Formats: sequence, structure tokens, C-alpha cells
Amino acid sequence: MNNDIETIIKKIAKRTIDLFTNQGVILNIDNGSFQNDYFNNKFGIFVEIADHYELISAFGNIESDVNILENLIFVLVNTMKALPVEYIEKLKNHSLNIRVWVVESYDNIKGLSDNEKIYNISAQKPAILINKNDTNSFCYLPIIWKDESDPIYILENLAISAGLNKDDWKNQSIDLIVFNPQSIIIN
Repeated sequence: MNNDIETIIKKIAKRTIDLFTNQGVILNIDNGSFQNDYFNNKFGIFVEIADHYELISAFGNIESDVNILENLIFVLVNTMKALPVEYIEKLKNHSLNIRVWVVESYDNIKGLSDNEKIYNISAQKPAILINKNDTNSFCYLPIIWKDESDPIYILENLAISAGLNKDDWKNQSIDLIVFNPQSIIIN
């Protein structure tokens, strides 16, 4: 992703935030006005909103039927909707930290051996999502590696965070998706 693309994503995110927090309106965008094929891709998006690096709200959509900018708006609005009321004013005043993660590709390592799963999350794909029947889902983004480096501990806690048993990450039928997202700081 080049600087021009990152700048446009930042502008769309800021405009989405301003319209939603000030007027309760969801940004409607004409993707055809952007002269770059990158914006026609159906990339995944994750959004984190934090207050002094303490996570307040996060939401993501790894698979999308819409282009990246429409997915960004969808995910960002849903992340804002999940914010506790006391943080809306902080969001309006641009005093919260917002990070957008763009997922250009991912691998589902469902069905691999336990050792292969461990290798795959500790190699070049630092983000991991667990999903069971589209009902129990949770994601750890790359910042998890800042505090913890044991892949088994991470996999067990990921499963627990999704409401599963700690060893369910070993289950061959559960989706275990790994990816290396690109980070964009909005504020």
C-alpha cells in the first residue's frame, strides 16, 4: 500500500467518524471517483479504538462482498456503535487512538497439525482469528506479540476469548485464520 492510498483511507475514515458522531449519518461514497484499482479490492478491515492505548472497542470483517472503502465505513461505524457513551465526545474531539488494519490476504490453517498451526502463527502471519460456525469468533491483531510470545498461550487464550475451550484451537474443523495486516493510524 503506498502513501497516496493510505492518505485516502485516512481521509475516508476521518470523514466517516465526523459524519457519524456529529450528525448520526453514515458516509455514502462513490468508489468510481478514485483513480486507483486498489480501492476495487474486497479486502478485510479491522478497526480498533483505544483511549491511551487501552482498547475500548474493536470490530472486523475479514471477508467482504464490498470494496475496501465500503468495508472500512461498515466496520468503522459498527466499531463506533459499540463504544460506551462516555467515549463518543472523546471521539468527536479526536482524543481517541484509532487504528485501521487492512487485510489483503489470509490463510485458513484449519486441518493442519498442532505443530503446523503453531509454526504458522509465529512465522510471517502475526494476526490470528478463530471462528467456529460463525458464532464463536475472536481475533488477535499483531500487537498481541508485544506482551506475549508463546504461540500456545496465545492460541489457548484466543479460544477462551471466543467462548470456546482452551484446547479447541486444535480442533480440525474450527477455522483458524492467519494474516499479516497493514496498520494505518488515523489519529
